[in-house]
Amino acid sequence: MFVSYSQKNILTLLESGKVPGENKSPLHIETVISNVFVFDDTVYKLYKNDNDFFNKGFRDLSDRDARFNFTKRDFEWNHSLSPSIYLELKGVRVHDDQLQFTKLIDAAEELLIVMNRVDANDVLFEKLMRGEITKDEAFTMGKQLAQTLKQARTVKVEGHNYHQLFADRIKDLREWMQSVTEHISKEESSEYCDFLEAFRNKNRKLFEGRLSNELAHSGDSHSQNAIFSNGTLYLIDTFPPKEEWLIEHQLMPLYRIGADIWGLSGDKGLFDSFVAGYENEGGLKVDHDLDSFFVIYASAIMVSYLYMLQRTDTDKKEAAKRLHEFIRKYYESSMH
Repeated sequence: MFVSYSQKNILTLLESGKVPGENKSPLHIETVISNVFVFDDTVYKLYKNDNDFFNKGFRDLSDRDARFNFTKRDFEWNHSLSPSIYLELKGVRVHDDQLQFTKLIDAAEELLIVMNRVDANDVLFEKLMRGEITKDEAFTMGKQLAQTLKQARTVKVEGHNYHQLFADRIKDLREWMQSVTEHISKEESSEYCDFLEAFRNKNRKLFEGRLSNELAHSGDSHSQNAIFSNGTLYLIDTFPPKEEWLIEHQLMPLYRIGADIWGLSGDKGLFDSFVAGYENEGGLKVDHDLDSFFVIYASAIMVSYLYMLQRTDTDKKEAAKRLHEFIRKYYESSMH
């Protein structure tokens, strides 16, 4: 994919701290999809236009209009979940070798997502690894998750067949897990995916009926995208890279975060408290007959992700091993 436009000038100015209102250089964090600049109080996020892997495999952001549209939708979704963190969108351009904010989006060269800075020590994933979450806190997080999703889910999802939709999820999961075959063999990953396929087909009427009526906008919620600070849960960076991943069963965020809580802490009691908190606020009774389906799916996604991360971040190795052991034992117990 040929991309002629370069973000280099804007990135250089951001990295050097030449941002209106800032007076020092930021911490620059580069991800697959974005460049993030962390100042003392404020964070600026700029989506890349030239990542060939992402543009071909997930969503093409090489075009300005497509990138702006994605950035706007990303901000709107995340702002609806955590308005105290996601503050605003700012248009930006280079003018006379200076970074300049623009009032009109049409005059902008790029869009920046502006956020309040959060303490990395408050990331739920880190707290779980340190064993710092109590049952009462898990209950509080479950309750607040239900509240947060209620306020964000303003549009009802209709006209989708979850039996068909989840066939694509399984296909994506097979490909996802096969990217870490040095840690999870093809035979093992196939067991998990085959289980999900068999469960989906065995319960086809349920998937096509009640579960299809319970679909909602859900996003990419997991423990690394959750902050628990001073008794409050915040979700961040959950707008999904693929369009079709935005729609899921309404309980998927509960199980994505809940499986992390259980697997990383090794304490089922924390998971049970988290679910009880969600039920307390959400007015929904969680169908525990679906636990094995959702927990195995959520854990399979996350353990693969952690193994990917540990290639460049050795701090994730222990978490990957911990969650891998969890899914192995959980899967074995579910088969009996």
